[in-house]
Formats: sequence, C-alpha cells, structure tokens
Amino acid sequence: MSAKEKIEAAELAGMPLFEGLTEADLAPLAAASCRRRLNDGETLVEMGDPISEIHWLEDGQLALRVRYDGRWVLVSTLHAGDLLGWSALREDPTALSTARAIGPAVMLSMPASGLLGLLVGSSSQSQLLLRRLFGIATQHLDESRAQLLQLGREGVISAG
Repeated sequence: MSAKEKIEAAELAGMPLFEGLTEADLAPLAAASCRRRLNDGETLVEMGDPISEIHWLEDGQLALRVRYDGRWVLVSTLHAGDLLGWSALREDPTALSTARAIGPAVMLSMPASGLLGLLVGSSSQSQLLLRRLFGIATQHLDESRAQLLQLGREGVISAG
C-alpha cells in the first residue's frame, strides 16, 4: 500500500455513518483506524484473502472484480462515499472480490472488530449505527437486484 496516515475521532464523527456519535465514543475506533492512499492500479484486497477491515472510500474509484469461469469479471465500480469490506463483518472473513484503484484513491480503513464493538449494547447510538449499516446493505442489495433485472431484460442474443 502506498501510504497510511493516522486519523482523529473528529474525522470519523464527520462521516454520515457516524453522524450523531460523540468523539469520545469514536476515539477507540479512530486510534485503530487509518487513512490509506492508493496509486492507480494498486490493489487493496485480493479475492479469497483473509480480511479484517472496513473501508470508506473518500476520494477516487475502486473496481471490484471476481474470478469466474477462468476470467476476471467487473462486478462494481465504487465511488467516493461508498463503503466496502462488508465481508470483514462475517464469520471467517475473506474478500469476496478483488478491489483495485482506478486512478488515485483515498479511503478511511477501520478494523471490523472496532466497528462491531460500537454495535454491542442497547444504547440509542448503537441502534442508530446498526440501522445505518443495514440501510447501506439494503441499498447494495437493491442495486444488485436492479443489475440482475437489467440482465434479464437483455434477452437471449443469437446469431442469425
């Protein structure tokens, strides 16, 4: 990876995901997080590798590709404001795709364990954060559904 920089709790507090949480609540997560800068073509994660971080893309674009039937297939292009690394929140976390920078990219990277730590408990802040994460996940599922429906509308192409 090109460069890693420390971040402050105030930076996390300014992210839409963490809006309304106090800097004190976010301080442990910020201490374990960093800002990463990737160069064009640099890989953040490889499909199948163990992962432990969630990433918030601040600037630039990332291409997500999967290996299917012996070839690489582009499944998504992420833009500033997108969250990636969802697989780090599950059991046996491995990357489900390869993420590579398209031009320079900047992201905030945080340990999944720290994010999960914020979700533990029954405080209103934990519930709010959980609702936001589910909202983002639902949006991703809806976008995937739309892509599948679009493929279905294209029909069968035949020669002749």
